[in-house]
Amino acid sequence: MRALTRRDRLTAERLPSHTPNQSPNARRLGCKIVTTAILVSALVIGGCSSNGDTGSTGSSSQASALRADGDGILTIYNSYKIAGLDPAGTGTNWLFDWGVAENLLQVTDTGEIKPWLAEDVSRDGDTRWVVSLRDGVTFQNGNPVDAQAVAAALTRQISKSTAAQVYLDPATVVTAEGGKVVLTTPEPNAMVPAALAARDNSLQIYDVAIMDAAGGDSTKIVGAGAYSGPYSITEWSPENLVLAPFAKHWEGTPPLQGVHVKVVADEQARLAGVQSGEADMAFYPSTSAKLELQSNPDISVLSSKLALQSLLVEMNLKSGIFTDTDVRKAFTSAIDYQGIADGVGNGQFEAATGLYPDAMDFAVDNQHFDLPAAKALLDGAGWVPGEGGLREKNGQKLVVRFVTQAQGPETNDVAIAMKDQVAKAGFDLQIDNAEDSAAVKKNAEGWEASVALSGSLSGTADPIQPYLVRWTTGGSSNAQGIANPVIDEIGAKLRTEFDDQARNNLLEQAQGILVEDQAYVVAGTYKYFTVVTGPEWADYQVSSVRRHITSTTGQ
Repeated sequence: MRALTRRDRLTAERLPSHTPNQSPNARRLGCKIVTTAILVSALVIGGCSSNGDTGSTGSSSQASALRADGDGILTIYNSYKIAGLDPAGTGTNWLFDWGVAENLLQVTDTGEIKPWLAEDVSRDGDTRWVVSLRDGVTFQNGNPVDAQAVAAALTRQISKSTAAQVYLDPATVVTAEGGKVVLTTPEPNAMVPAALAARDNSLQIYDVAIMDAAGGDSTKIVGAGAYSGPYSITEWSPENLVLAPFAKHWEGTPPLQGVHVKVVADEQARLAGVQSGEADMAFYPSTSAKLELQSNPDISVLSSKLALQSLLVEMNLKSGIFTDTDVRKAFTSAIDYQGIADGVGNGQFEAATGLYPDAMDFAVDNQHFDLPAAKALLDGAGWVPGEGGLREKNGQKLVVRFVTQAQGPETNDVAIAMKDQVAKAGFDLQIDNAEDSAAVKKNAEGWEASVALSGSLSGTADPIQPYLVRWTTGGSSNAQGIANPVIDEIGAKLRTEFDDQARNNLLEQAQGILVEDQAYVVAGTYKYFTVVTGPEWADYQVSSVRRHITSTTGQ
């Protein structure tokens, strides 16, 4: 493990095969994910254990044999809609997940940023990035993925996509020069590697002519072969995605005959689909699913190597009880973070000790369960115990309208555990399991706190993009109303800081403000990405960074 110098390059190599999930007792003790100087958001992991968990005794060879006897179609029941197919819009992160769209760089499940469509990326000075592309790559329609095509896609995204503009200033210029792609940023930008690897709809590579001709109508993108991934779109609606293998994919013909992703909002219906054989996999199971299914030898509950997805607990700073810092501190001190992991996680949660997982090199352990301190803070703020221990102040009860996410059932599991915990300090947690939690939070008068499948890390484990959108003034996901000039200043520095240790120091400073000094936000828990499968997929390796379908899935 080493830190890369500013002149180091990313050089293409074949992805390593996945390693089998380890036992549920495996824990990451003392293992840190270390960022590198040039790849500011890259992860380098060595010697980390994992939390894979299988509910089936089926071997890899048995699962492979069952797949060979099947129809070759992988059917997935999922809980989230696929909003559209043009990355300039929204919701196309799922095209990354399902093996349709590809980026120039990727974060692997071993935690490193590596080339993908790019063969080589280097930084030439502070504002110029040079990308060399793989030879012979084409879009699914046969058009070449060459420097001109890539420059056009990046330029379109930078000008049209708000997600892309979080990473790259709209003044960034992308050109094709001698077969290479050159990005020139208006000022030093340490976020470029993370941008090129991002899972969201920021800088995916596609055929611009197809997107422009579609004019925002996703139905016109279906069947047009606009992407370069191993699977192409043959049918689409927000609730239904049907994919066919791209035989001329640059990594070779993928092994599956097709992929069908169907949105099934009800968790029990998703699980029943796997049990009946109608579906091969069910995504986003609740933490109770393992207990429900453990007696069925034909069902597996599988988890990713790393618990990178946080369930953030956010306080509303615009209105209500949490405009008082001491009340926020009391609330976060009344949460038993280890108790949540142990009591409701069933092996799917890692106890949160800070905003970032312990494996991150910049993680600070500053979330602490301290019930006496919580009570003392409320006493000092004038909230006195009333009937049943519920605190009151000037006739107002200490009620927390707590928003959870219906599409993520584990958020409700966390809320139920928290309800009993914070009641001991005098809070009345009233749970609102919302179909659209973001819509609820747009009304500042309608909530006090929330927990959602929102992270302090992006889907590709980048800490800076979530920092900017969630915690800086006016950030696109800053529903809380955080407006702290020091947090904003740190965010601006994170954009331009190439030095690894300096970046870590900035993140550590920010955590002191966000969690300890102001109690704006805490991580309720960290979760392993979990998938329920039938016997044909008992050997499925769950991705920590949500690359659910790759060119080798099903081999």
